[in-house]
Amino acid sequence: MTETQQARQIVVYADDEELARKYFARAAGSDYEVLLASDADEALSILSREGARVAILVTDFRMPGRHGGDLLRQVSQAYPHIVRILVTAYADKDALLEADNAGEVFRVLEKPLGLSTVREMLAAATAASALRPK
Repeated sequence: MTETQQARQIVVYADDEELARKYFARAAGSDYEVLLASDADEALSILSREGARVAILVTDFRMPGRHGGDLLRQVSQAYPHIVRILVTAYADKDALLEADNAGEVFRVLEKPLGLSTVREMLAAATAASALRPK
Protein backbone atom coordinates (compact mmCIF):
# COMPACT_ATOMS: atom_id res chain seq x y z
CA MET A 1 0.00 0.00 0.00
CA THR A 2 1.38 3.43 -0.88
CA GLU A 3 1.57 6.37 1.52
CA THR A 4 -1.20 8.12 -0.41
CA GLN A 5 -3.56 5.18 0.04
CA GLN A 6 -2.74 4.93 3.75
CA ALA A 7 -3.40 8.65 4.28
CA ARG A 8 -6.85 8.58 2.68
CA GLN A 9 -9.72 9.09 5.11
CA ILE A 10 -12.44 6.44 5.06
CA VAL A 11 -15.96 7.76 4.51
CA VAL A 12 -19.14 5.70 4.81
CA TYR A 13 -21.99 7.05 2.68
CA ALA A 14 -25.49 5.63 3.32
CA ASP A 15 -28.31 6.38 0.88
CA ASP A 16 -31.06 4.19 -0.55
CA GLU A 17 -30.71 5.85 -3.98
CA GLU A 18 -28.12 4.06 -6.10
CA LEU A 19 -27.40 7.12 -8.26
CA ALA A 20 -26.83 9.26 -5.17
CA ARG A 21 -24.29 6.72 -3.88
CA LYS A 22 -22.45 6.62 -7.21
CA TYR A 23 -22.44 10.40 -7.53
CA PHE A 24 -21.14 10.88 -3.99
CA ALA A 25 -18.32 8.39 -4.50
CA ARG A 26 -17.33 10.13 -7.72
CA ALA A 27 -17.60 13.59 -6.13
CA ALA A 28 -15.39 12.56 -3.21
CA GLY A 29 -12.60 11.94 -5.66
CA SER A 30 -9.45 9.96 -5.05
CA ASP A 31 -8.67 11.71 -1.76
CA TYR A 32 -11.08 9.48 0.17
CA GLU A 33 -11.88 5.81 0.39
CA VAL A 34 -15.67 5.72 0.15
CA LEU A 35 -17.61 2.70 1.42
CA LEU A 36 -21.21 2.67 0.21
CA ALA A 37 -24.31 1.44 2.05
CA SER A 38 -27.87 1.25 0.76
CA ASP A 39 -29.48 1.57 4.21
CA ALA A 40 -28.76 2.06 7.90
CA ASP A 41 -28.28 -1.66 8.59
CA GLU A 42 -25.68 -2.00 5.83
CA ALA A 43 -23.88 1.09 7.16
CA LEU A 44 -23.79 -0.47 10.64
CA SER A 45 -22.46 -3.70 9.16
CA ILE A 46 -19.65 -1.79 7.48
CA LEU A 47 -18.93 0.03 10.73
CA SER A 48 -18.81 -3.22 12.69
CA ARG A 49 -15.94 -4.30 10.40
CA GLU A 50 -14.24 -0.97 9.73
CA GLY A 51 -15.42 1.35 12.51
CA ALA A 52 -12.02 2.01 14.04
CA ARG A 53 -10.72 3.15 10.64
CA VAL A 54 -13.74 5.21 9.56
CA ALA A 55 -13.40 8.97 9.99
CA ILE A 56 -16.66 10.26 8.48
CA LEU A 57 -20.24 9.03 8.12
CA VAL A 58 -22.56 10.75 5.66
CA THR A 59 -26.16 9.54 5.68
CA ASP A 60 -29.38 10.38 3.95
CA PHE A 61 -32.22 11.14 6.35
CA ARG A 62 -35.12 9.38 4.61
CA MET A 63 -34.40 5.73 3.88
CA PRO A 64 -36.59 2.63 4.03
CA GLY A 65 -36.52 0.98 7.43
CA ARG A 66 -34.53 2.99 9.90
CA HIS A 67 -33.92 6.60 8.94
CA GLY A 68 -30.66 8.46 9.06
CA GLY A 69 -31.45 9.98 12.45
CA ASP A 70 -31.52 6.52 14.03
CA LEU A 71 -28.22 5.67 12.37
CA LEU A 72 -26.61 8.90 13.58
CA ARG A 73 -27.79 8.29 17.14
CA GLN A 74 -26.38 4.76 17.20
CA VAL A 75 -23.07 5.80 15.62
CA SER A 76 -22.75 8.69 18.06
CA GLN A 77 -22.84 6.22 20.95
CA ALA A 78 -20.83 3.36 19.46
CA TYR A 79 -18.27 5.32 17.41
CA PRO A 80 -17.90 8.80 18.94
CA HIS A 81 -14.72 9.45 16.93
CA ILE A 82 -16.66 9.44 13.63
CA VAL A 83 -17.70 12.82 12.24
CA ARG A 84 -21.41 12.57 11.37
CA ILE A 85 -23.11 14.41 8.50
CA LEU A 86 -26.79 14.32 7.58
CA VAL A 87 -28.07 14.80 4.02
CA THR A 88 -31.70 15.37 3.14
CA ALA A 89 -33.88 16.31 0.22
CA TYR A 90 -36.76 17.21 2.50
CA ALA A 91 -37.36 20.26 4.63
CA ASP A 92 -38.75 18.42 7.67
CA LYS A 93 -37.18 20.87 10.12
CA ASP A 94 -38.42 19.25 13.33
CA ALA A 95 -37.13 15.79 12.37
CA LEU A 96 -33.83 17.27 11.23
CA LEU A 97 -33.39 19.20 14.47
CA GLU A 98 -34.12 16.06 16.47
CA ALA A 99 -31.59 14.06 14.45
CA ASP A 100 -29.07 16.88 14.68
CA ASN A 101 -29.37 17.18 18.45
CA ALA A 102 -29.50 13.44 19.20
CA GLY A 103 -26.74 12.40 16.84
CA GLU A 104 -24.34 15.28 17.41
CA VAL A 105 -24.34 16.09 13.72
CA PHE A 106 -21.39 18.02 12.32
CA ARG A 107 -23.34 19.34 9.31
CA VAL A 108 -26.78 19.06 7.71
CA LEU A 109 -26.77 19.38 3.91
CA GLU A 110 -29.64 19.59 1.45
CA LYS A 111 -29.82 17.54 -1.72
CA PRO A 112 -28.89 17.77 -4.43
CA LEU A 113 -25.26 17.92 -3.40
CA GLY A 114 -22.96 19.81 -5.71
CA LEU A 115 -19.43 18.66 -6.42
CA SER A 116 -17.86 21.61 -4.60
CA THR A 117 -20.24 21.13 -1.63
CA VAL A 118 -19.18 17.50 -1.23
CA ARG A 119 -15.49 18.33 -1.41
CA GLU A 120 -15.73 21.31 0.95
CA MET A 121 -17.79 19.31 3.44
CA LEU A 122 -15.36 16.38 3.37
CA ALA A 123 -12.38 18.70 3.85
CA ALA A 124 -14.07 20.34 6.87
CA ALA A 125 -15.06 16.94 8.30
CA THR A 126 -11.50 15.65 7.82
CA ALA A 127 -10.16 18.63 9.79
CA ALA A 128 -12.74 17.99 12.53
CA SER A 129 -11.87 14.29 12.58
CA ALA A 130 -8.22 15.09 13.27
CA LEU A 131 -9.29 16.83 16.49
CA ARG A 132 -11.38 13.92 17.83
CA PRO A 133 -9.90 11.31 20.17
CA LYS A 134 -9.60 7.89 18.58
